Parts: sequence; C-alpha cells; structure tokens
Amino acid sequence: MSGEPVRLAARALLLGERLEHRSLARSGADITDPVPLATPAGVFAFAFRWGAVVVFGADPATESALVNALKPHVTNPLATPMDETARIEAGAEQDGIDAQGVIRLHDLSLPRLVLVADALAKSAALSQQESEIAATLDWLEPVIVNLRSRGRLVVASRRLLRSIGAALSARSRATARVQAEDKPDLLWDHPELERLHARLADEFELRERSAALDRKLTLIGEATETLLSLIEARRSLGLEAAIVVLVGIEVIHTLYAAFFK
Repeated sequence: MSGEPVRLAARALLLGERLEHRSLARSGADITDPVPLATPAGVFAFAFRWGAVVVFGADPATESALVNALKPHVTNPLATPMDETARIEAGAEQDGIDAQGVIRLHDLSLPRLVLVADALAKSAALSQQESEIAATLDWLEPVIVNLRSRGRLVVASRRLLRSIGAALSARSRATARVQAEDKPDLLWDHPELERLHARLADEFELRERSAALDRKLTLIGEATETLLSLIEARRSLGLEAAIVVLVGIEVIHTLYAAFFK
C-alpha cells in the first residue's frame, strides 16, 4: 500500500453471554467465526458468538446504531458492556505494534482485521472476568480480615456460595467459549500472519491475564473450602450443643419424675 497511511479506531464491546449470529446481516465475506457484519463503506464489524462485537472506523452514531441492532440477538446482556479500544494504522511495511501501542498493519485485508478483532474481543472478555473475580475477592477480604482479627466468622453459606458461583460461572463460560489462549482458526489458512497474532497476544497480555485469573480462582476455591469447613464446623458445634441441652432436659425430667412423684 502506498501513499498516506490509513488511520482508524477499533473498539471491542462484550455485550452479553452469547450473540445469536444466524439472522445477522453479513458482509458476504467467506468467514464464519467471527461473523463479518454488513456495514457502511469504510466501516468494518465482526460479531463473535460468545457475545462480543468489534467495530473498526465507525463514528459514535454508526457504532451505536450497530450495537442497538445487535441487542435483540444477545443472551443475558451485560448492564454495562465491557470494552477494549485500539488505534490502527494501515500502510506499514510490515505488521507490528509501535511503542505508543498503535497497531500497524500492512493493509486492511480481512484476515488482518479478524486477528485484531479477535485480540480486542478476547481482551474485553478477560476484563469482564477480571472485574467479576475482583468483586468476589473484595467481598471475601473483610470476611477473612474479621476472622483473623476477631476470630469470628460472619458470613452466610448461601451468600458465600452465590458470590463464588458468579466468579466461577464467568470464568468457566469464558474458558469454554472465549478460549483466550487459543489461536484463531484463520491462522490455518494464513500462517504468514502468525507473527502478527503473537504480537497482538503479547500486547494485550492474553496468556498472562488468563493464567492470572486461573491463579485467583484457585485462591478463591481454597478460601471458600476453608470458610465452608468453618461454617460446617460451627453448625456441628451448635447441633452438638443442642443435643447436650436436650439430653440434660431429659435427665432432669427423669430425675424429677423419680424423686418428686
């Protein structure tokens, strides 16, 4: 590509748990995952079945119209979509990312845009998981601090399980559907773009963030197991105390019947 470089903004939005793609208006490109959407000239958009959409070169009004058109197709939409943005510059001699974080592409070919869209969408999904798990850890922290400082466990098992379940559900859905560490299928047909994919994965720290989330989930799992054990022990102690009280009442009743009748 010669002449002035082409610059455009890219934005990924995680809209919900799933995006039904079969009835979406497509661009006609021979790609099935992600789905290239029909857009105005100069705008590119890709929809991912696991709930994300990535838009290139759209002004706010065009992006808003596109997202509104997708909303009826989203399962379990997020109250506030999680986003990830990037700046794109086409016309470089070779693909890469400069020191300012600008993604420099040789051209705006569909395979290159798909790789950028894949990285941005996965980064947005990881951000959502990070938010869910951080909220769970924030909720657990005062429980653990209170246990350490006062020796008291002030938490309901149902509330504990609900909080943990939300974090585990977010991570398990993403692991099964988003697959942040996996390479896009498109690379089978375009092995020459392996280097671009590797640079994008490094730039957005996809592998590192995914591994960090797994470590945090392990920590949450261990903390939860400990807290549930303590709750169960407290219940057992209460049950034993109740049994002792009942036995004592029975003994008193027996003695009263034996000596005062």
